[in-house]
Amino acid sequence: MKRIIFGCLGVVAVVFALHFTQVDAQAGIFSNCSPCDEVGPCDDVCGPCDAVCGPKAKAGQWFLRGHMESGFFANSHGATSTYQFPGRALVGHADLGRGADGWSGNTDRLMNTRLTGAQVNQIYISMGKAVDGRRGLDLGGKVDFTWGSDAYLVQARGLEWGAGHGNPLGDEGRWGSGDYFAAFAQAYAEAAYGNWNFIAGKFAAPFGSSHYDGSHNFFYSWASTATIAPHVGGGAYAVYKVNDQLTVVGGWVMPEELGESSENNAVLGGFDWALTRYLKVHYAFAAGQNSYHPHFGADKDVYFVQSLVTTAQLSKRLEYVIDWTYFQNRGKVAGNIVGSVYSYGINNELTYRVNKKWAFGTRFGVLNGGQANSGPCDWYTIGIGANWTPNKWLIVKPELRYDWTDNPATHAFNLDGNNIFLRSTYQLAGGMSAVVKF
Repeated sequence: MKRIIFGCLGVVAVVFALHFTQVDAQAGIFSNCSPCDEVGPCDDVCGPCDAVCGPKAKAGQWFLRGHMESGFFANSHGATSTYQFPGRALVGHADLGRGADGWSGNTDRLMNTRLTGAQVNQIYISMGKAVDGRRGLDLGGKVDFTWGSDAYLVQARGLEWGAGHGNPLGDEGRWGSGDYFAAFAQAYAEAAYGNWNFIAGKFAAPFGSSHYDGSHNFFYSWASTATIAPHVGGGAYAVYKVNDQLTVVGGWVMPEELGESSENNAVLGGFDWALTRYLKVHYAFAAGQNSYHPHFGADKDVYFVQSLVTTAQLSKRLEYVIDWTYFQNRGKVAGNIVGSVYSYGINNELTYRVNKKWAFGTRFGVLNGGQANSGPCDWYTIGIGANWTPNKWLIVKPELRYDWTDNPATHAFNLDGNNIFLRSTYQLAGGMSAVVKF
């Protein structure tokens, strides 16, 4: 609790200090606006990413911006939100301390929306100093503080929670409890020189097409591929701009951790490649060790996650995004594999912008995953949604989605948080959120 109070006081102090230096900054390769700002011209079709497509912050300038997203969801079963933790994790997830039996009111499959009822997903404040190495060495950084029902998704072991802070699978020691939590979604220092950028600290993980920052997602709920990839990481990496078409990344990362254990280390790599003005490919991977696995009882774990996102601007108004993500974690004792979880999925999103105020989209995805001793299972998702943007500071996102699975034993939808055996193989759900930018 003390850490939350002091963290909030620190944010308030910085907000006050930066109040008169507000300016909008261009997002970087690990920002939360990928892939909207990663392809095609930044014109009227950019929609929810207008803030990022706006004027770039000049070197040496400070920026301050934020948003709040709040909404509601409901389902055809009339099922109430699950409040059961710890529980079995969604097969293949990088952090097996959350997932399939739900947690803190969040449904087990959609992660960022409750089964029923209203919630404040995130109050998000981003502040920092932009850097530009074209003029020589420039120093800066960024701090993103968030509070809401989504914040537990970007909590890192060793900072907002950890084995040393209480039950590693429970709420104890976390920043928050119940429905609402707090976290630094990002907190890093940055240096730029020429075509090089160097980042160290806690940062958003570059996997998949769904991102924590709700102001940059077309749909209110997340894609199924977001359930198997880490959302944040701690460490350091370098970004090198080869030319206007290609940017490469390399470094070291602790997935969903910030120094809790010296044994959790992975190589981080990837690239952004603009094949044409209207077609761009983003690839990222992390490979190494993730010893924090409470179910294997292993000495060491072999960890690997990768993601490939292709964005095609089919016309000025029509955009298509396909996201392929793969995750695997294998436990070893004395060099022998004692357990393995894996998962891979594909998410497709097609959006059409009618005008500056209205856009419509559809989604289809499939996630396959399983344990080495239980066999695979498939989870399918199809959905439709819209974005209404009456002005630059408001986005309203209605959505309807249908999910179904072929394995009711391990990959179904909970209908009662007090009875994990009361499950269904399908779920029709829908809701709406509003994003207010400030």
